[in-house]
Amino acid sequence: MLVPHRADPGPPTSSAPPPRPTEAATETHEGKNNGAVSLNWPSEVAGFLTFDCPKCSSNVVVTTDGDDSLLINAIGSYHGTVWFNMDRGAKPTHTLHISANASWTATVADHRTLPTVEPGKPHTSHGDAVLAIPTGVTRATFSTKSDGHAAVWVLTDRRRDLAVNQIGAYDGEFEVPGPTYVAVEAYESDWTFTAR
Repeated sequence: MLVPHRADPGPPTSSAPPPRPTEAATETHEGKNNGAVSLNWPSEVAGFLTFDCPKCSSNVVVTTDGDDSLLINAIGSYHGTVWFNMDRGAKPTHTLHISANASWTATVADHRTLPTVEPGKPHTSHGDAVLAIPTGVTRATFSTKSDGHAAVWVLTDRRRDLAVNQIGAYDGEFEVPGPTYVAVEAYESDWTFTAR
């Protein structure tokens, strides 16, 4: 009896990209005044930089060698968290270039260190921050009474959407497709974010 020959189907013509790693070991770097920091951070992992310079009295600037070229641009004492390596396929960050006039600490961590907002409960803070948004959230409100600049970025499937870009007081609502991350740029301002 002859057994029919089955042709080798070969490799699949298309496939989804492999899951992106999401976790890495936290690293902390300390320095004073201007300097450069070489990171051990994996290129494929989204990173969150918390930068502290409590005695800075002049410009505080943090740039990178990646596509996220300018992470921080402030004046005076600074404490805040910003994101980098968020976009698949973008040039990753390997080095931080720091301009400051006092002692500073730069801590790079993964998503596990971020505050997660609780739907319906206002999250009040000051300065730059990144928030984790849980599943089920569809909208959010952001408010500030500051005279300074405030921006809110929402990470969607393929891009970062600028939901708020305001100088002066603001109170408004916008779409937030949880689960995701939201970055607040408001280093001079007190603000409140409420997920719904």
